[in-house]
Amino acid sequence: MMDFNALFKMKQMWNQFCTTHPKMPGFINEVRSKGFCEGQEIAIAIRYPDGTECKTGIRVQASDLELLNALKSLSK
Repeated sequence: MMDFNALFKMKQMWNQFCTTHPKMPGFINEVRSKGFCEGQEIAIAIRYPDGTECKTGIRVQASDLELLNALKSLSK
């Protein structure tokens, strides 16, 4: 059974996030519209206030495309 209260709360949190970080929705929409392809690089970096950094990346393989496109469809 779907928890509609939790979905409503998530929607409110997303709206607040978009207000606080107005460039993020445009970035997400651009990535979604271009899609994913084999050979594409996805990199993620986190910089903590103390200056330390944690980063990783992947080069998309054909076997990754089904998962990435399923995740993409969740955000529609």
